[in-house]
Amino acid sequence: MIALMGAVLSIWLVPASAAAQQAEPSDAQAFLVTPLSFVKQLDLDFGDIVPGDTPGVITMDSAGNVSVTGGVIHLEGTQQPARFAGFGAFRQTVLINVDANSYILTRNGGTETMVMDTLLIGSQPPIIINTNPRRFRIINPDGFFFFTIAGRLQVPANAVPGTYEGEFAVTLEYE
Repeated sequence: MIALMGAVLSIWLVPASAAAQQAEPSDAQAFLVTPLSFVKQLDLDFGDIVPGDTPGVITMDSAGNVSVTGGVIHLEGTQQPARFAGFGAFRQTVLINVDANSYILTRNGGTETMVMDTLLIGSQPPIIINTNPRRFRIINPDGFFFFTIAGRLQVPANAVPGTYEGEFAVTLEYE
C-alpha cells in the first residue's frame, strides 16, 4: 500500500507598533497524518550560494550540515533537509525509495540548470537512497516516525543568479 499525506502548522507573527493599531493577515495550515501514510513537512533547501569561477559541490547531511568543495561559497544557516512524517504500526516494515538517482534543478525564469544527486536518508546510520527500495522498521511504539532527505548539489562555474528548483518523488510502501 502506497500513501502520501501531510502535517504542518505554520503561523507568521508580525510585531505591532505600540502607537498604531493595524490588522495583519496570518496563514495557518494543518495536514493530518493518517494510518499507513506519510507527508512532507519541509522542502529540501540547499540555501544561499555564491558561485565561483570554477565548479563546486555542496553536500548536505541528513541533519542539514553542509560541506563545500571547489569554487562555491555557501552562506551558513539558510539550508534544511527535506523532512517527512509517517504513521504505521510498531515494528512494521517500510520500504522507501525515490524515483531517480539524480535530478535537474532549473533556474526560475531561465534555462540554466544544476544537478542534485546522492540523496541521503536520515536514518541511523544515514544511507544513500535510490531507486532500489531501502527497508526500515518502525521502532516507535506509537507508530509515528520521521525521516529527512538531503543530498549533493553540483554548482556550475559562474552560475546565473536566481532560484533553482526541481522535484523528486519519495515512495513508501508499508508491508
